[in-house]
This record gives sequence, C-alpha cells and structure tokens, in this order.
Amino acid sequence: MDIVEISGVIKEYGWGNTSFIADFLALERDETRRAELWWGTHPDGHSCVVKSGEALGPFLASDGVHWYGSDHLAVYGPNLPLLLKILAIDKPLSLQVHPTKEQAEAGWESERAVRERLPKELWNYKDANGKPEMAYVLTPTTLMCGFRPLSEIRAFLKALLPTAYSEHFSFLETEGRAEDLIRSLMKTLYTLSPEEVGVLLGEYLQSVASDPTLARSEDGVFLFPADIVLSLSEEYPTDPGLLAPFLLNVLHLERGEALYLEPRTLHAYVKGNLIELMSASDNVLRGGLTAKKVDVRELLRVMDTNERQVDVAPTVVGSSGRLHILTPTEDFHLMVLERGSYEITDRRSIELLLVAEGEALFTAGGTEMKLEQGRCYVVSASVASYTVVVDGLVFASDVPR
Repeated sequence: MDIVEISGVIKEYGWGNTSFIADFLALERDETRRAELWWGTHPDGHSCVVKSGEALGPFLASDGVHWYGSDHLAVYGPNLPLLLKILAIDKPLSLQVHPTKEQAEAGWESERAVRERLPKELWNYKDANGKPEMAYVLTPTTLMCGFRPLSEIRAFLKALLPTAYSEHFSFLETEGRAEDLIRSLMKTLYTLSPEEVGVLLGEYLQSVASDPTLARSEDGVFLFPADIVLSLSEEYPTDPGLLAPFLLNVLHLERGEALYLEPRTLHAYVKGNLIELMSASDNVLRGGLTAKKVDVRELLRVMDTNERQVDVAPTVVGSSGRLHILTPTEDFHLMVLERGSYEITDRRSIELLLVAEGEALFTAGGTEMKLEQGRCYVVSASVASYTVVVDGLVFASDVPR
C-alpha cells in the first residue's frame, strides 16, 4: 500500500463562511459556519485513514520506514511535522502571533503547573512546537500582517485620534529605534484603563466613520482599513485591537498568490478562502478582536515589533513542472499542480496530495488511483516515482529535508 485517502476534520467558528468548505466537500449549504478543514496528525484535528478508520498517526508509525522514510525518522521520529488546512473566512480572525520553536519549547515548559490546574483554552502554549505558516490564496483575500513603517503609524494616529495621540502617544515623536517605539506603543495601548480606552476609541471611531479621505471598498471583494474597523466595532466596541488596521499592513492577495508568515508576526486574516500549510502546532497568542484569552505580557514578549515590508512568496517551476512555493522553513513545502501531466521522480519524503478542483489520476508501480475533488491522500516516501495527470488543481505538501 503506497497511497491512502485520509479524512479532513471540520472546525466550526463564528468567523467562517457558510459556502466554501460546503462546496469543496460537495455538502448541502446551510447556516453552518465551516471555518477550517484540517489534514494531519495534530491531536486537536487528527485525520483518519478513510478505508480502515484508523487514526493516521498510529497508522503511519506502524510502518514508519515505509511511510516516512529513514531520513525523516532520524530527524522527526514517526511524526508528521506539517498540518494542511483550508480556511474559509467571512469575518476577521483574532489578532494573533505564533511563537518560534525556541519560544514554544520555553513556554510549554514554563506552563507545566498551569496545565495541571487550568483548562486547555486558558493555556498560552498547547504544544512545544513553533508555528511558521504560509497561505496560498484561492479567492481574493484581505489580511493584516506585520507592522507598517513607523512614519505611517504616526501619521494615521495623529489624523484619527489627535487628542489621544497627544495624551498617550507623543513619545512616538522622539528619537529611537522603530522597533522599540512600536513596542512601547503596543504596551501603552494595551495597558490603558478601560475609561481611557473608551475615550480613545470614541474619538477614533468617529474619525474613521467620517473621514472622506480614507479608502473604502465599493464591491466588498477587498476590504480597506476603514472597512475593517467599522465591521468590527459593533462586536468589539471596547477592544484596543480596533486600531490594528492602521498599525499593520493591510494586504490584498489575488488567487494564486502566496504569503509566508514568520513566527512572531502579528497578523489576522480578514476575508477570503485559502490553503494554509504550517508546522504541526496550535500555538496562538492572541492580541485582541476575540472573546478568547488575551495575555498581553506574553504577547509583547513574543511579538516582533519591527517595521515590515510584506511581499508575496517567490515561486519556481521545478523539473517535474510543479510550481514550488519557496519558504525558509524545513518543516513543510507546498507545490501546485494545475491542469497537465506530471512525472515526479527522486522522491524521499512522505507527501500529502489535496485535490482542490476537478480530479487527477495517480499512477505508481503499475497501480492507478483516481483522486477526487475535496479529498486528500498520503503518498508513501517509499514510492520512488509516480505520475499524476491533473484535470483541475492539486496541492502537494511534503517535508523538504
């Protein structure tokens, strides 16, 4: 057995939309907000082998050399270090940061006592893994990611909350490293009293609603900072995270564009549908725009406050014809296979094949298997080569070591 179909795990959250994952899985649309669909071995969303019903992790580990390969086992053991998802976003997610591997290991160890007395939803660290991640956009997508240049932040704050700026943030006019000044800005913002936050947001929301110079969406395909603020203000009227759209870069990504998110980067997906590939972790430190736990001290400790220019991920076409999305991580690698025939050779890694659109025909060692839309398959590292004929769109993810 060299290829098996695995099940996805649906996650329902209030920010999800009601159509994309339903259509992807050929389910009848209803009011259910299916926000995420996971494939992997993470304990919070563990796939199963469709044919046998066996949990994927134990199934792969039962013949680790065959499925993972000896090189993989030497580095990761019988573990799948990546997690593949679809995100279907109708409303903005929380502001969030993911830790590096080193930060996650230290945080996991420091919370040993916390895990014994508090429920899991109150832990900062759900595991000891870092969480770099990347997104490949399937429909037009808006997100916030990384801090704007300090000069832009200053200009926006002075224009939108001049009184609060003079009272709380005038230190931004002093000399100093942008990283330090932005960190001080965030610390000040998140430690204001509720009364001070209320006054600040009152001034800010009135300015955002009435300023004719601010760009606004005409068709709802892409959202601009003012759109994001006003869409969130009813649900989170007292949340200082409402300033985020004017502190962070707001990006508009078209179908086929990809983005790599380094750990420590403050970000939030706003609207759209996308493939997400990441290290197998569920470590999320939230910074607002959520009803879930926000630990300001830990957020400030982990978060990168450097100014950041965010560019789409570079790509290259490999010898097999697959489009490779280039990222610096060693835990995962994403490739795109659009309509055509691909001969994949010199393989040494376990691989996930996700059929996003249409269908494909997989052939290896004289065995053929039809791959269908909305389904995900695991290919053994022991398969030295295979051919796949794609009539649609397929994503392949493997471990690049």
